[in-house]
Parts: sequence; C-alpha cells; structure tokens
Amino acid sequence: MNKWYSFLILFIVSFIGALQAQDKTDSNLDRVYWSDWYRLEWSDFTGDPSEGATVAALSSIGLPYKYSTDGEGQLKLSIDVCFLKEESWSKPELRNNLLLQHEQIHFDIAELHRRKIVKAFLEASFTKKNYKEKLNEIIDKIWKEDYKAMQDLYDRESGFSKIIKEQIRWNKFIDQELKNYKDYAFNELELSLINFD
Repeated sequence: MNKWYSFLILFIVSFIGALQAQDKTDSNLDRVYWSDWYRLEWSDFTGDPSEGATVAALSSIGLPYKYSTDGEGQLKLSIDVCFLKEESWSKPELRNNLLLQHEQIHFDIAELHRRKIVKAFLEASFTKKNYKEKLNEIIDKIWKEDYKAMQDLYDRESGFSKIIKEQIRWNKFIDQELKNYKDYAFNELELSLINFD
C-alpha cells in the first residue's frame, strides 16, 4: 500500500512538472524555448524551405529579452533562447537523425551564448546612465559577433553534419561548454545600478 501511494505521488508530481514545463514547448506556439530536457523534433520545423536552398535544414533561433528598472537602482532582466518553428525548415527527403542532432547543436550553441551573456551582465558595472548602452554592447558583442562566428565555424567544420567525426567532436564540445556555464543557466536576474551622482 505504501509503495503504491509513493508511486502515485511521484507520478502526480512528475505530471505537474511536465505540465509546467510544457508552457514553453506548447505545440500551438511558434516558439520552443531551450531547456535541457527537450530535444528538437522534425515536427518543430514547420516552415517551407527557401527557394533554391542548398542546405538540408535551417534552424531559426531568437534571443527574446526584456528589461526594466525601478528608477531607484534596480535593473530586472529576462533573457531566453527560442527556436522559431515557422521560420525553421527542413527538406523531408534529406531528414535523418544525424542532421536533426546537428540542428539541435545549433540550438545548444545559442543557449551557450545566452549563458555567456548572463555571465557578462553579472560582471558588468551598470549605472543609471549607462545601463541601456552597456546591455546593447554586451548583446551585440556576444550574440551578433561571437555567436554568429561559432555557428559558422560549426557548419564549416562539421560539413553541415556530413563529417561525422567532427560532428561528434562538436557534440561533446558543446555539451561540456554548457556544463562549464551551468552557473549562468537562469533566465531572470536582478542587478544593482551603481549611482555615481
């Protein structure tokens, strides 16, 4: 009787946890937010291939963020990484597990750079006067430069998943990097604005 009761409680807790997590991967939404438990599926690629596209699949990934300040020295930030379903596509005849894994690593690289942005936010000295400019500087440097460069290098070195040895090396490398930045996995943060006035 006790084993059955424990099992039932565990099942209910797991079910509630899955429901809470589902709000970020709801199939009715155009976005899949990155999480360590969800892996992309071909059904997430709902867009149509670009005419004349030479690649087998394309993952469109966004960095939605917002911030607000109370005007008294507190800055609140929210930053996520999301896969945009309707802008992502694949050619059905070229789908395979290796290619899907390749696209997942693109998504994981995005999450890695989001964590690097969180780390940079925590290390920055924001003031009431410079916080908007500094936020943009950090995002531009890490997301628009470093992230883009790594994505391009990944595609080149892995041959868009065709060079299996390199694909495996990248899988391991990104997995380790995500672990290295695990302390910056949170999406919400509050920072103090230094006031020199």
